[in-house]
This record gives sequence, structure tokens and C-alpha cells, in this order.
Amino acid sequence: MTGGRVRAAAHAVVEGLAARLSRPVAESDVAAPAIVFAPHQDDETLGCGGFIALKRARGVPVTVVFLTDGRTSHARFLEADALATRRRGEAVAACGELGVAADDVLFLDFRDGELTGGIDAAAARIAGLLRLHPGAQLLAPYAGDTTADHQATLAAVLGGIALQEPGTTRVLLEYPVWFWHHWPWVCPPVARRLHRPGVVLAGLRACGQRLAHLKHRVDIAAVTETKRRALACHATQMSRPADQPRWPVLADVAGGQWLSMFFSGREYLRRREIVAGKGPRA
Repeated sequence: MTGGRVRAAAHAVVEGLAARLSRPVAESDVAAPAIVFAPHQDDETLGCGGFIALKRARGVPVTVVFLTDGRTSHARFLEADALATRRRGEAVAACGELGVAADDVLFLDFRDGELTGGIDAAAARIAGLLRLHPGAQLLAPYAGDTTADHQATLAAVLGGIALQEPGTTRVLLEYPVWFWHHWPWVCPPVARRLHRPGVVLAGLRACGQRLAHLKHRVDIAAVTETKRRALACHATQMSRPADQPRWPVLADVAGGQWLSMFFSGREYLRRREIVAGKGPRA
């Protein structure tokens, strides 16, 4: 069996098991007001855009908070301030497609790629937002995401919860984005195939996380096209300018395999309850 067939078979087995082991997100979670914390402008749509759209279709309040300014995604092609400004406008448009009004879209404007050094400052600002929304459910990147700003966003949200009154309980739903950039969900890039055993081992660990953590599913079939329209609003990430043939887009990642994970008809979440002063509980 070729490497591609092994990957495809492993993918099918893991996702089949995950589908059987998962359960629909509770009605109470769909109906709960929410604050979505996104590292960059597009993570909100990729990771939980369908969930946002379902909530807004019911009139459930949703606030989207972007922690970084997105200035480095195409720094080789566009001046950083101009790129940050463009991505801000794209984010407002995308959130609008999902049903979130511009007044409910907030930008903390930490520098893209540098959030790890600003976790405490971000946590303090998040704590202030949580006090303004005492009953809101929180969404943040999954702990298994592999990029620094995603990990820092989750750390900042957890830090913001820790700054609440001791005993305060928050529902935290973690959404995967770059977690899906593991074997067997994607084929390893050519440069990494020389290290295939390590790639597969990391993928097997990710499979274990997939089955152990991402147990809550959201059926987004009814809003998949809404999610596609929202993602298209992130034009700097989705559309290659005619005069910039080397401009990278999300569809380039793993030959489109990674992007396809966000349009399977379902979104998967990790659900935790975090108690200020005590930490998480299942």
C-alpha cells in the first residue's frame, strides 16, 4: 500500500471513530451568548464560523475578538500597516456574513506573531471583556493547535478567566484550526517526507487528541455556504491577485487538503468548564 493510501485509510478510520464517539453540541450551548477569541482574521470563520452562523440565525448574541493585527501573513508582498488595515476590513465583512454586526467585532491589535510576549497584557484586557459579559460562553483555539499565536490566544483567555472572581465558572469551547495540519488529515509537505517516521508519530499523537478531546460536533450543513461566503471575505487569504502569482492563499496549504477539513459539514469542539481559582474540569 502506498503512503497516500495508508494516509487515506488512517484518515477514514480516525474520522469514522470520531464520528461515532462524538455527540452533538448541547442545545444549551447553541443558545448561549458567546465571545469568540480569534488569533488572526480568518480563524473565527475557519474554526467555528458555522457555529457562529447557527447562533446568529437564532438571534443569539455573539462578539468576535481578534487578538492580533494580522500584519505578517503577506509581509513580502504588501506593506505591513496596509495589510493590517485590509485584514481588519475583511474581518468585519466576514463577521457580517456570519451575522455579527460591526459593533460586535473588536480588535485588540497585538502585533501578529508576537502575542506570546503579550499574554499577560492580553489576559488583562480579556478579563475586562469577561466582566462586561458575565454569562457568555467562550470560544478559543484548541490546545492542540500548533502555531504560537493560537497557543498564546488560548493562554490569554485562560489567564483572563483566572483574573475573575474566584469560583466563577466559564464554559470554554476550543476550536481546531492548525491542528488539522497533521498527518493523516494532510499529506506531509515534501520537505518533511524525509522525516516521515517523525511526522507519522506526531500524527498518531494527534489522532489520540482528536478522539480524546474533540468530542462535541456541530452540524453546519445548513450554513456551509454562509461559512464559504464569510471565508471568501478574507480576500488576502483566499484570492491570489492577478499581478502576484506567488501570493500564497489558504488553498495552497497541503494542496487543499487542510482547507477541506473546514467544510466537511461538521465542526468539532473541545468543551471544558473552567473555574477561576481552580482550573479546568471535564
